[in-house]
Amino acid sequence: MKTRVRVDMLTGRMVHDPAGQRVGRIRELVGEVARPGSGEYVVREFHLSTGGLIEALGGTQLARVLAERFGRHPNRIVVSWRDLDLSDPERPRLRRPRAELAAEQPRR
Repeated sequence: MKTRVRVDMLTGRMVHDPAGQRVGRIRELVGEVARPGSGEYVVREFHLSTGGLIEALGGTQLARVLAERFGRHPNRIVVSWRDLDLSDPERPRLRRPRAELAAEQPRR
């Protein structure tokens, strides 16, 4: 399924699970340029942040530096493009329960 959404419409949006519970905010999109010169970007995965205010104000880099300094890793949830429903870009939702995604998260 091909969905076109402007990146600036997604970044910072809160994502909810199918039960309506908050999961985290979209902080990063990972993918590649569709075709050189096309201006289109194909997203493979979304990185959601549950890091709160520090990450929201300073971005992920500041949050990582502070986390390393104080021995705490920022919370990040990696979501495949298949698992995020963008039919309403202002209210992105997971297609499956957060607990299922937690079992698949990469080790940090």
